[in-house]
Amino acid sequence: MTSPFRFFRLVWALYGLLIFFILLLICFPFYLIILGLLPSNRYKPVIWFNHHVFPRVFFTLVGIRVKVHNRQILQKKTQYILVSNHRTAIDFMANTLAFPNVYKYLAKKELTRVPFLGFVVKKLCVLVDRTSTASRTRSLEWMKRTFAEGYSLFFYPEGTRNRGEDHLGVFYSGAFRLAQDLQVPIAVMTLQNVHLRNGPGSALQLWPGTLHIRWSGIVMPSEDTTHAVLMEQTRQFMLADLMP
Repeated sequence: MTSPFRFFRLVWALYGLLIFFILLLICFPFYLIILGLLPSNRYKPVIWFNHHVFPRVFFTLVGIRVKVHNRQILQKKTQYILVSNHRTAIDFMANTLAFPNVYKYLAKKELTRVPFLGFVVKKLCVLVDRTSTASRTRSLEWMKRTFAEGYSLFFYPEGTRNRGEDHLGVFYSGAFRLAQDLQVPIAVMTLQNVHLRNGPGSALQLWPGTLHIRWSGIVMPSEDTTHAVLMEQTRQFMLADLMP
């Protein structure tokens, strides 16, 4: 990419970062009151706002149009283990807009250090310290309890952002073991060109345009299926929609 384009992507990224924190600052009193006073079983309207209003306003202001393909494969009132590839810093907002309902997900402990956002993450997510076996055990218990409450659960099987040249990084087995254990379907979401909207190597690259997201398929577990088979089927679904 030539130097002028790099410069403009940097400027647009700084503008986007400013917009994100201004929106967060505007919404924070609302978060503080609702999440500070209401019990956790009353948080669903806040999650819906976070998934369907906040990101839509953000993407509109930074000139990114989100186009979702094949959403009709999702069944209304069905809970899923949701999985997606992970390339950029804006993925989490794109993921929420693609799913017509709401879900809960795990969050890295490091996110609690982000001003304002850290408070919301503490309230709406389970914090995972991957170096702690006890933390991983607690998160599994939380996920089963959350699913029993009626929420879908969201995972990045790659664990973290894929900054390499390959379309997908190495998958971890957690989402697939949980799907097998609970015998619930896996809905596979693929962010097809997100790297053209936000740089995979650095969050300080942003460019307006259309972001394409495709629901690539549903993977159904059975008593005879192993988590490894579910993982491979998911990977093949994503690769099919990432290949040029």
